[in-house]
Amino acid sequence: MAYENVRLRKQNFTVVNGYFWMIDQDVDAIIVKTDDGTQAYSYPLDTTITNEITSLEFDGYNVWSLETSATDQVTIRRWNISNYVCCLRNTFVMVPGSHKYSSSAFTVEHYHETFSSDEAAGQSVLSVSSGSKMDSGFKLILGPNVLGQTEEVSVSSATTDSVSINGVTLYAYETGDPISFYRRIWLFNNYNGTDGTTGALYKIDAYTGAYVTKYAGGAYKDINACTFFDVPKYVFDRTIPGDLDPRFNSICYIKGTNAIFLNPDDLNSSYGSMAMDNIQSDLATTITVYDLAMEGTNVFRLQLKATYYGATYTFANSTYNYQLSSLNSFIASISLRSDPSILPANGVNTAEITAIVKDQFDLPIQSRLVYFTDDDPDGDILSSPINTDSNGVAVTTYQAGTTAREVRVTATAQQA
Repeated sequence: MAYENVRLRKQNFTVVNGYFWMIDQDVDAIIVKTDDGTQAYSYPLDTTITNEITSLEFDGYNVWSLETSATDQVTIRRWNISNYVCCLRNTFVMVPGSHKYSSSAFTVEHYHETFSSDEAAGQSVLSVSSGSKMDSGFKLILGPNVLGQTEEVSVSSATTDSVSINGVTLYAYETGDPISFYRRIWLFNNYNGTDGTTGALYKIDAYTGAYVTKYAGGAYKDINACTFFDVPKYVFDRTIPGDLDPRFNSICYIKGTNAIFLNPDDLNSSYGSMAMDNIQSDLATTITVYDLAMEGTNVFRLQLKATYYGATYTFANSTYNYQLSSLNSFIASISLRSDPSILPANGVNTAEITAIVKDQFDLPIQSRLVYFTDDDPDGDILSSPINTDSNGVAVTTYQAGTTAREVRVTATAQQA
């Protein structure tokens, strides 16, 4: 049985409005596919590249690429689409010196705000929903407006509710029209300076390509996949209703079988972690994720193989295909414990059986019925099903049988 979907030749991709984009340096083009692998169209690059692209990002307007361009050197490029051609706008070469560079993963910190009031054409001061992350020199993408018009302007200064730009706007905009911009590049480097024994997360100025600072740690070494995404806050805070807004703007990266969500303003404060199923059928070997993209509540992981129904399958023709995870909570684990774990086989003594039900974010799932069963013909589970409490815990009692034996107690719960 075949499990291929997008069938990409290269190990980079991003998701743009439901389409899968990949840069193929062999044909110098962005290849655009639908989710079943049908090629929809392509955008030729206006600049020839020879190095393989290892990571691709989209900030809502620009496409960003990462490549290893020489020993201990990486190159980051910014592109955007103009007249159906992918045009190179910036090239940042991170050359070895006081720092060495070896990386397969990077992301671009970007934000999406809106106009907070109607604005006529010819304005130099714009009302915005939040200008707190804007700064002088930043490029803003205004629109599209109701006519589909878009323009790029540069920031002179910004406050929390307005932004001053250099020059004036060309077009008119309405309340709620989008404003997007980017701030910083985050590079997962396998070097900490020149030390290759540990890694570091590098902060880079996205407008100049200049090194800003780094954050050392083994958690940042050998990272192959990351992205930047505004994760709905309800994912990690269940006191918030399950709407897409408000959001946590997060650096999201994969380490082993976990996606970790970092606060870009405070890397010591992570929003949370999500367990995934990128593991082989031996239940021990991790499947590499080569690139990562998120859209809505879907998490797309680019892999060469995946495990289905207990068997690990390598995709045909060495193609890369996406595997899905979800930001919506679902039961990922049920852990059981017994107290005591050993009973006399007298048909009288009892043990407390506790089930702990958690989702993929290691958060408890409450108000879910847990069904307990046992394989002891003489023993008995005294009550089932039991509803989980606010800590995801359901407790029942097992009464011993009259034959000395190992007893298996099983707990199951429905996803909904």
